[in-house]
Amino acid sequence: MAVPIGDLDLPRYRMSLDDPTPAEYHDEVGMARGNGWIQRWLCGYVVFGHDDVTALLRERRLHQAAGKVPGLLAGIADPVSSLPADDILLAEGEKHLRLRRLVAEAFSPKSIDTLRPAIRSHVERLVHEGLPAGTGFVEFQSMIDELPVAVIGDMLGTGRGDFPLYSKWAESHFQVLKSSAVGDTERDARLARDAAEFDRYCVGLIEGRRNNLSADLLSKLIIAEEAGDRLSTGELVSLIRSFIAAGIDTTRNQLGSMMALILDTPGAWERLRGEPSLVAGAVEESLRLLNPIRMAMRLVHEPFEYREVHFPVGTLIGIGLSGASHDSTHFPVPDSFEPSRTNARDHMAFSFGVHHCLGAALARAELQETLSVLLQRWESVDLAAPIEWKHAKLPVWGPSRVPLRVTAV
Repeated sequence: MAVPIGDLDLPRYRMSLDDPTPAEYHDEVGMARGNGWIQRWLCGYVVFGHDDVTALLRERRLHQAAGKVPGLLAGIADPVSSLPADDILLAEGEKHLRLRRLVAEAFSPKSIDTLRPAIRSHVERLVHEGLPAGTGFVEFQSMIDELPVAVIGDMLGTGRGDFPLYSKWAESHFQVLKSSAVGDTERDARLARDAAEFDRYCVGLIEGRRNNLSADLLSKLIIAEEAGDRLSTGELVSLIRSFIAAGIDTTRNQLGSMMALILDTPGAWERLRGEPSLVAGAVEESLRLLNPIRMAMRLVHEPFEYREVHFPVGTLIGIGLSGASHDSTHFPVPDSFEPSRTNARDHMAFSFGVHHCLGAALARAELQETLSVLLQRWESVDLAAPIEWKHAKLPVWGPSRVPLRVTAV
């Protein structure tokens, strides 16, 4: 008979450091994993094992808690999400499956592969602007910062003049995830203005494109159809919001983390230059070792049982994506960067199950094309100063500065 989760005497997971380095974070998560498969955390529970994370992300009675966590932490029993009601992140069940079916072709690896020449062109331009030739200093994050914004601009068919807006709206989205009904009134008003500005922009963009369809992704979404069903204007706005929010800061952080890992591994740069076939594996290892979103939050929507434990409605569960990707029972020598690792794609950087990241193929394309160009253009690269990391408690995490000494060819 299943035991109610609240009746179990469980250890409490606490990070002992306020702002741990990546190594410190993963060391503590590894120690916590040894204390039991599930532990108390915040106002709910957390799991870090690869098998448990996979099973719970597959569990359809667990729903996204996006935008609700601040309210739960403030003691509100059933908080309203701070995200817009039509946000795709809140979609579950048949509504979610319908949206995924309608957009699946536009985000498929085959479709994304058609973007690779443009992605590579953006990378080559940014790398050339950073250091045309010779030996010099390059701050990698600043150099590559525009890439994911430029790619989204290509997907929407817009120009560079709109790029600052995309960055602003991406930042606002993650601020919304941290806000709540008991939050900062002035900040919440500013975020509401940003959201209204974004919606007006998107509606204008969509209506203009309906009358002037092209080969870009927005046009593909507008004409996407299954059994006579199409996306409404509101759903298109929500999708644009989601891939601007999810496709900018996450990719920026992952690009920096990828460089940090390679430079922290003696001989890795030289090995990758000599074996370009390892580029895809190096990207997967970077996603496994230092993914920018380390935790997914879920709420129990219908009661269920797992591992002889009963989870009632309303239970909050933290799904340790990063912890699962460092589980030594699944990844031998889990903290080492090994581009030839055969099961590296089992990582949880893109989550798993029905909410597996829609933009996974796009992120992989941007990371692979970037690394490929860098390996061709940079004969040698070393750290010019220590890497600076963003605060570990930020929802999207990675380096803030990656200062490099580069010899370009």
